[in-house]
Amino acid sequence: MEDSPNIARLGDLLRSPRPLTATASPHFPSTASPPPPPPPPTLRATDHHRIITSLNRATIIVGTLNLAASSSPPPPCSCFRFSDSSATVCCDVLRFQPSCIGKEIRVTAWNFIPFKHHRRGGSGGFLEIIQWSFSDSSEGLKGLHHVDSLPLVPNHRNDDSSKAQYHVFGVVESVGPVSVVPCSMAVSISALNSSSKVNLPGFLVQLMCCECRLCCSKECNTDFISGTLAENQNGNGHSFTKMQIVYFCGNAYTWHATMTKLICTQIMVSSLKKKLIYITKDESRVMYVTADMSVFHVCRFSEKWMPCLKSDNIMGKGECGAYTGVIKDVYMQGMALELDHDVWLLLTDELHSSVHGLRVGTIISVRNVHFMDPKFSWTKIIILGACIKTSIIVESFSPLETGCNVVLQPRSMLGKFIQSLPFSARLWVLLLVSSLRKKFAGFLSDKEILGTQHKEGIVQMYASSLLPPSMIQTEVCMVLSWGFVGMT
Repeated sequence: MEDSPNIARLGDLLRSPRPLTATASPHFPSTASPPPPPPPPTLRATDHHRIITSLNRATIIVGTLNLAASSSPPPPCSCFRFSDSSATVCCDVLRFQPSCIGKEIRVTAWNFIPFKHHRRGGSGGFLEIIQWSFSDSSEGLKGLHHVDSLPLVPNHRNDDSSKAQYHVFGVVESVGPVSVVPCSMAVSISALNSSSKVNLPGFLVQLMCCECRLCCSKECNTDFISGTLAENQNGNGHSFTKMQIVYFCGNAYTWHATMTKLICTQIMVSSLKKKLIYITKDESRVMYVTADMSVFHVCRFSEKWMPCLKSDNIMGKGECGAYTGVIKDVYMQGMALELDHDVWLLLTDELHSSVHGLRVGTIISVRNVHFMDPKFSWTKIIILGACIKTSIIVESFSPLETGCNVVLQPRSMLGKFIQSLPFSARLWVLLLVSSLRKKFAGFLSDKEILGTQHKEGIVQMYASSLLPPSMIQTEVCMVLSWGFVGMT
């Protein structure tokens, strides 16, 4: 008879100076997630990166998976949180199911990566959940078409349910970043100036919806939701062509990590409000907005809607598509990631700087990213330029002992300058930063080279003198980039 696995406590792992990994045993219970595919042959230990130290004894972790903590202002990352009786840490989970939120799970294979620095609103380490199972075995026995219905704000007061009467059913196409925008609630456009302003956290989700009579039905009870989601997993008889936007605002912003995991998945959100959003005083748009009583519905084992993943007709001229690859190296505090096949992913804005799992050796999928061929004379590469619609999903964690991406510095003038450039020029400036830091090491400080929040450094001054003014512009996807002025 095999010995029972040891149960590790997060508090003890946080005191470890080095990354650790462990599994329960070679045999996993039937309710556990299946083992992940073996890592690519390129992910071997090198002179720079060792394989993560494995604990000598079979070890599991038992705790609760939760959404990001709701706070004001929001924390710098929107990771899932994992808690036991000793501590809470940021985490990511493979083969994610929304039904595990708020439930106790047994983590039967995991990596733990300690942070070198602590951050506001965060913890001292990052838990990578490779395999897991429900502690309550009955949860793992529910059918393939079981629909999980989860309130966006648990324990809410049903104060304004009469206005939250809309629902949206469709395929998640893109998820914007969490941002805090000033918002005025007014009864009319003329009242915007006099209405009180609040800083409202939230993010935008773009769905492609079907306009058939069934999907547009006003009926929205449990039987309707179960039938619609269960019968439409293969998309038979449905055409998801109409774009709708749902604004997850207020306390619902904590669902950001969940919605990112569900890109290309059919979902339904019920008990929504329909609002006229004033982007400026002259521009407005009708969209759906979450309320405290809104409910999120998804099948337990949802199939991915494959057309969402296609990247046809990519010519390297800024087309938007998807890419899956292995991180070969990380530069400039995570702003430039070298992937396989001479592909570079640029994350030069602070919106994507808090994804902790972007470690060397990790397999990632990048959705809604711009493909650019910079046509450099000295090398042939493809640039993947992230924008406001880009999402990064970890498909397999790295087995290497590499650190997490944790950005501590506030955004500088140089960062804003880089963000104003086309993608090819952004990479050139990052290469310039690396070159000048090496050239002036020991002679000039980082502040003199890179600048500060209020003063230009020599990198920005030199780059500005060489780049034509016409190159300084802003490349964003406008559909998910506005800041709200008011709602009515």
